Amino acid sequence: MADELHHEIELAAALRTTAAPPQAWIDAAVAIPAMLADLEAIDRLIASGEFRDAFAADPQRALQDAGLTPTVPLVAAVRERLAD
Repeated sequence: MADELHHEIELAAALRTTAAPPQAWIDAAVAIPAMLADLEAIDRLIASGEFRDAFAADPQRALQDAGLTPTVPLVAAVRERLAD
């Protein structure tokens, strides 16, 4: 049993010697699941010409009207998807 866990134990010991990640990395990692859910919703919304027109006129309002929080990364992601 100890032989099976040897590599995991070595990895855990090595990780304990490293510095903690910057808070910004932790915050970004925490935000990933919500952003992915928002992007799935955006993919559905982009299929709607009405949403595309509303987004072109006022990106923040279009996202708010769709029930999403218009963060800078989300607006950028929508713009990128619309450009494709």
